[in-house]
Amino acid sequence: MQQPIDVSDKGFNSRAINAGRDPSCASMPIYMANVGKNFYTRHNNPTTTALQDCIKSLEGGAYAESAACGISAITQTFMTLLKQGDRLLTHKCVYDWVDTFVHHQAPRMGVLAGQVDMRDLDALKQELKERPAQVVHFEPLSNPSMDVLDVVEIIKLAHEAGAKVVVDSTWLTPALIRPLEFGADIVVHSLTKYMGGHGDAMGGVIVSDDKQFMSDLAHTKSIFGGTMSPFNAYNILKGIGTLTIRMKQHSANAMKVAEFLNAHPMVKETRYPGLTSDPNHSLAKRLFGTSGYSGMVSFIITGGEAAANTFADSLKLVKRWISLGDLFSLVYVRWPEERKGVPEGYIRVSVGLEDVDDIIADLDQALDKAH
Repeated sequence: MQQPIDVSDKGFNSRAINAGRDPSCASMPIYMANVGKNFYTRHNNPTTTALQDCIKSLEGGAYAESAACGISAITQTFMTLLKQGDRLLTHKCVYDWVDTFVHHQAPRMGVLAGQVDMRDLDALKQELKERPAQVVHFEPLSNPSMDVLDVVEIIKLAHEAGAKVVVDSTWLTPALIRPLEFGADIVVHSLTKYMGGHGDAMGGVIVSDDKQFMSDLAHTKSIFGGTMSPFNAYNILKGIGTLTIRMKQHSANAMKVAEFLNAHPMVKETRYPGLTSDPNHSLAKRLFGTSGYSGMVSFIITGGEAAANTFADSLKLVKRWISLGDLFSLVYVRWPEERKGVPEGYIRVSVGLEDVDDIIADLDQALDKAH
């Protein structure tokens, strides 16, 4: 493999296309060998190293470590940072499998875990004062409730309380926000989603400037074995080359879909931070809105669970699948969970890259059938 060229002084798109890659090839080669002269794939591999180098360049971090999937990146980060008796504090609404870790796995490890509504900065400050935490974790745009959190103030409060801050930026990607620039200690992504973008590869990544943590994390990964396939790294690298273009179009399509839903009589509430009527709009605009508001829209349908399921089952172009961030539009009917801010009839839409008029027409006819 020829050494990658230095693109550290180049723009975001130039780095997305060139950083980490072998410049002698049109695409990064896939090193499928388990072992080579300077690598053993459970620890490192030239293809996954190229992906790591690309992503750390985009996030503005010094180090990156890949993982088998997004939840692997998150849990291995937690297992590296936390020991028995330590405390993990998350936002009240986080990705469901992180929530499962908080409520079921952390106690088995002897880790104290709690949650607080981080939209309320006074409540967060009080929680950290009364029950100090070693790790604070949140998503700037929360899954699935669509809360926008004040990244700057949360990081400040956590650091004042002596906690490390782990930010899951999957829904926004470094094309829209780069949490390390706001002082976050660690950024994690599910690369399965927008970063890969084509629904054909699973992966996760952890990025940080903390050399000791990243060394410890690599050791954790070698113990627990959450290693990314080189083939997946290759596919995700291809996706990252068009990340900015895709995120702009996802955001543009999502805005039009949100406007349509917001005006529809079957919709009780539309959640999208790009809407000026959304209570999160001003904060989102300040944090990431100049680049786009992501492709994620949620709404509450009149008629509750029955109407939501009729709607989802009536879709033709849009798929009733559980993931997000793919080229095609996806709908997920979420079960109600009051503590997370998710009411009955809650529907999450990952707005894809189809012609937006076709997306809206499909949603419209499905809403009519749910009436």
